[in-house]
Amino acid sequence: MPNLNTSILGALPFVIPSADEQHHIAHILGTLDDKIELSRQLNATLEQLARAIFQSWFVDFDPVRAKASGESDESICRRLGLTPELLALFPAALEDSVMGEIPVGWKINAVDELANRVAMGPFGSSIKVSTFVPEGVPVISGQHLRTFMLEDSTFNFVTEEHAQQLNKAAVQRGDIVFTHAGNIGQVALIPNNSQYDRYILSQRQFFLRPNPLLTSGNYLTYHFSSALGQHQLLANASSSGVPSIARPVSYLRSIKVLSPSKSILDKFDKVIAPIHSSIETSRSEAKTLVALRDELLPKLLSGDLRLK
Repeated sequence: MPNLNTSILGALPFVIPSADEQHHIAHILGTLDDKIELSRQLNATLEQLARAIFQSWFVDFDPVRAKASGESDESICRRLGLTPELLALFPAALEDSVMGEIPVGWKINAVDELANRVAMGPFGSSIKVSTFVPEGVPVISGQHLRTFMLEDSTFNFVTEEHAQQLNKAAVQRGDIVFTHAGNIGQVALIPNNSQYDRYILSQRQFFLRPNPLLTSGNYLTYHFSSALGQHQLLANASSSGVPSIARPVSYLRSIKVLSPSKSILDKFDKVIAPIHSSIETSRSEAKTLVALRDELLPKLLSGDLRLK
């Protein structure tokens, strides 16, 4: 069998720039890496801010509890950063339910009642390495579901013809994608300004298409990435072999979620829209910096581009 060993590797000649030039190369590439890392940290902070708003409104019920306690509207708005118009949308009392105390007038619905569609990705035999092509319709896998919004990074592609055959596993902007096998618990929303208008799921993903007349994709995504939502998703997981969620589609459809009034959900979407926009802008800048770094790296190391 062909092989490499330390003697062969040790005898390979290569060009070493001067120590000064090495430091300059490291400084340029390191500066780009630092900026990329700062963008990642900024996005993590912005996402935590949006999650904190979700927690306050829909988990801790801070506005409702404050109104129920008799605190003045002016004080509540100042303390929670709300406008009087927004505060007026929240009920002033809690009531008992099968999910514990919830705001008066809010409902509890099965996911199936709030969704236009819940469906699986393709069978493994329908999509594999041999079906990938350099360009076409992008395929979503677990690496794209690491944050709240789909990460438009490096993709594998299938042809348009193959994508038509896998149409039942096609997803679009506004859909929520989950992982049901392997790294279970991943949840991500395909944002309205995603790089592509259509994707195909890999065999380990499934998706939920919310009904926009009844609920909010942002709200459901934050719910299923919260502690309660993760508990609900993983409650039907199998621990033997590859971690997986049993009967993922029918199980997701049956999960009960709190349904606030649509007027509050619409306000929630508007409040977090600037946060999501900032995240997308930062991602775009980071993507440009990564491309610049990756283009500079081989040129600097090969000597094609010299630094004085």
